[in-house]
Amino acid sequence: MILKSFLEEFLLLFRPEPFRELARLTLWSKRKGKIDPFDFLISLLFGQMSALRLTLASQAQSFEEPVSRQGIDQRYTPAAVAFLKASFDYVLVQTLDWSVGRSQTEALREHFSAVHLLDSTAFDCPASLKDCFPSCGGAGSAANVKVLLRYEILGGALQPMEVLAGKRSDQGLALRTVESLQKNELQINDKGFFAAAAWRLAQERGAYLLMPLPRSVSLWTAGGLGEPEEELDLAAQLKASQEVRVEWPKVFVGQEGTHRAGPLRVVAFRLSPESASRHRSGLREAMRTKGRTPTAEALELAGWLILVTNAPPEKLPSAMLGYLYRMRWQVELIFRQAKTVLRLDQTESENPSRVQCEIWARLLCAVILFLWHANLNAECWVRFRSEASFEKVIVTMRQWGHTIARAFLKQPAELLQELRTLWRHLLKQGPKGRQKSRTNSWDALLDLWLEPKRPKPMA
Repeated sequence: MILKSFLEEFLLLFRPEPFRELARLTLWSKRKGKIDPFDFLISLLFGQMSALRLTLASQAQSFEEPVSRQGIDQRYTPAAVAFLKASFDYVLVQTLDWSVGRSQTEALREHFSAVHLLDSTAFDCPASLKDCFPSCGGAGSAANVKVLLRYEILGGALQPMEVLAGKRSDQGLALRTVESLQKNELQINDKGFFAAAAWRLAQERGAYLLMPLPRSVSLWTAGGLGEPEEELDLAAQLKASQEVRVEWPKVFVGQEGTHRAGPLRVVAFRLSPESASRHRSGLREAMRTKGRTPTAEALELAGWLILVTNAPPEKLPSAMLGYLYRMRWQVELIFRQAKTVLRLDQTESENPSRVQCEIWARLLCAVILFLWHANLNAECWVRFRSEASFEKVIVTMRQWGHTIARAFLKQPAELLQELRTLWRHLLKQGPKGRQKSRTNSWDALLDLWLEPKRPKPMA
């Protein structure tokens, strides 16, 4: 059932005519030529997905009619950038509300209507793009691109939110990332997105945030009736504690005025001796490169994972905060795969239009891959009670890249048959292997909170 509905939706999504209309609207296609707009888009998406090098010749191999590399190169214009961006927006809008079957994430829906993982990544690009994407300066490239990305884990939807200049700071984007949150949605951020205004807006919207606490943020606890607030010496209290978890249910962060937010919950988890040692060594090395020595307070805090949230304990138990925050590393895996497999940060061109087209094409390719992964994950959970490996999905799709691109030149029935064959390969190769040596984060969340195992009745 999942197979039929998803593949049919996928075929309807990639009907040629809407994309040809977008090409006309963006003035990329003014008259019928040898290179069809839809074929150009598909060759850029799937043809280059499987290419070892990002060449025009590899893209040309995906066309039914022979096309020269020079002919393709001439089509990379500012209008082509507008066409690729419009195609990306069209696919994203069409797929954001797609539903998938039940997976291991479904139990979390009883607590939150959506759970977003948010982060950004940056990479250098040719200096010819320095006017579009200026970098922060220094010894690096003059041009740098930052991609702001959000992954919704309940539905498996990937949403690249913006492509920005590398000099834009995460903190400066914090408020914008909260503006799209709805009531009862949770967003898990890195500490770089910490901003008091973002916390206040989340509170107003009835949305929730979860992120590590930056060391530079001051904490305040409310005093008794008529008594002033007291600044919380976090390092001193953690040093004096013998507990593995210490929490403060109601604190305010930041100084008075626009930098103040709260009340929030702060929960600190003691790291293992090995992890604490690694974090402290990393801190010492980072400070050494700046000619400084870390303070005793900073070294103490480095031995703890300190999280802050506005979600109440009945909605998000304190003991589960650490497990849920680990989910954020899925975004890091997305960025790793986007760079190593989709080659998001690579190009062989100095043509600004081609470079921008490739960036939008690879972001669109990532959205497509996550559509396939989300539906495969649901099918694997139903059939095998196992997650689907995104890494295995992306490797298999890469192997099939040219086959998919060529299949789009066939009749719909033949294309559907090719996609069914690909799906069967993914079902065979996609499920994750179980790790007997340790419990992963999802297993811990399910067993300890979402679907606790009931004790066996006494005989």
